[in-house]
Amino acid sequence: MKKWIALLLALVMCLSLAACGAGDSSGDTDTEEAASTEESQTEEEAADETEEVPAEEESAEEVIDEALENTDALTSDVLPEDVIGNTYTYDEANEEYGFTTTWELTFTGEGEGTMFEPNDLMGDTTYTVSWSYADGLYTVTLVESDNGNMTLSTMFDESYTCDYVVMSDGTFAPANASTDAAAVETANTGSENADYPAVSYASNSDAQVMDIYLPENATGSDPVIVVVHGGGFKFGDQTMDIIQPVIEAGVANGYVVASVDCRKSGEATFPGALADVKAAVRYLRANAELYGIDPEQVVIWGESAGAYLSLMTALTPDVESLNGDVTDNLEYASSVTALVDFYGPVEFYTMDDEYAALGIEGTTYSSDSSFESAYVGQAIGVDEEVTYTTWWYTYVDQLPEGFILSAWVQAGDSDTSVPYTQSQNFAAKLAEVIGEDNVTFGLIEGAEHEDDLFYTDDNLSQVFAFLAEALN
Repeated sequence: MKKWIALLLALVMCLSLAACGAGDSSGDTDTEEAASTEESQTEEEAADETEEVPAEEESAEEVIDEALENTDALTSDVLPEDVIGNTYTYDEANEEYGFTTTWELTFTGEGEGTMFEPNDLMGDTTYTVSWSYADGLYTVTLVESDNGNMTLSTMFDESYTCDYVVMSDGTFAPANASTDAAAVETANTGSENADYPAVSYASNSDAQVMDIYLPENATGSDPVIVVVHGGGFKFGDQTMDIIQPVIEAGVANGYVVASVDCRKSGEATFPGALADVKAAVRYLRANAELYGIDPEQVVIWGESAGAYLSLMTALTPDVESLNGDVTDNLEYASSVTALVDFYGPVEFYTMDDEYAALGIEGTTYSSDSSFESAYVGQAIGVDEEVTYTTWWYTYVDQLPEGFILSAWVQAGDSDTSVPYTQSQNFAAKLAEVIGEDNVTFGLIEGAEHEDDLFYTDDNLSQVFAFLAEALN
């Protein structure tokens, strides 16, 4: 019986296969005809679309991106005789710090021109430039600036020169890098002059690094200066030019110097950067023997936004909530012996009012576009209670018993980025807490924000004389 069933099944399968073969044979003809008709229609539609869509002007950025795959495409479509008298723009996006700078390049004459760089923190800068043209590219060199400052933009080489594509749509872009927002970021490798560059002090972010410099005549137990750079909580790192005089003077005066970088507001809002600086101090204590540091002699020195982070570190040593999400070396203290504050913002909520009192109207610190608002995580004028969680005096009742600190506070009376009264009011209120003898306040006449007058040999000598007394 099983044998007959098997034979019957085999017969059914054969008949089915034969039927399928016949169906496929007739279907092939139909399929070929349909495919031929569809191909013909597709070609006609493509031809129609080609005729209907006009050619669009390429921007400088599109030319650069295309050139990444085809180097022959890397060329301007505007000749030198046509650029003179015209202005072109380029949006330089800083993905790491979360802001865009709109550069303007104006060709004023043959081989001559200007470049304009807006900067909300340090002020706008106009550069005179020289330029030349070859092989479809404009080579532009910054000659000098109207305020003595030179750009920190990474699109220029060491001689402040860059090759650009200039396009007829009014844009230009550097030819040495992709304009794609997803371009690869450069790792923070620290300063080549540091004895220990880019030392990681915490485990939350690649931004949590410091460069450590040792004094020439190290004793194995030297005081340490923790240097915190400025940058509006949004940009900059531990190698910035403006802090180099402090680093050099510190090493020359027998200090170990730790120049600290931290997370910016685009990566972590308050208390992110503050938690990082506190962690940096704890790391140095935890590794005092390795770097030859006296853990009882710690100075913190900041400029601009870094001054804010420094004073907050100095005045909230026992506030656990301000350690944020950073848990590294919590068994060590983040306290310091002395503070140096160069023109730092202090009380965010009152900055607009303070400038108004100085006769400067129209400032926008309270808006959501300010550096301080980005750091707080919302517009500082929206919620007074939230904003005041960032003020040192909010935590004054949590200072440890017997708290001791020596503070040097200094600002310039021509500062248009942070009202000098922020420093003045801070020094006065701090004196009420730690005693007038422990606070030194100075106002440099005519000094602007981040002015070179703060970094002269004479001024730095005065600061180090103050530190020597404070530590002894």
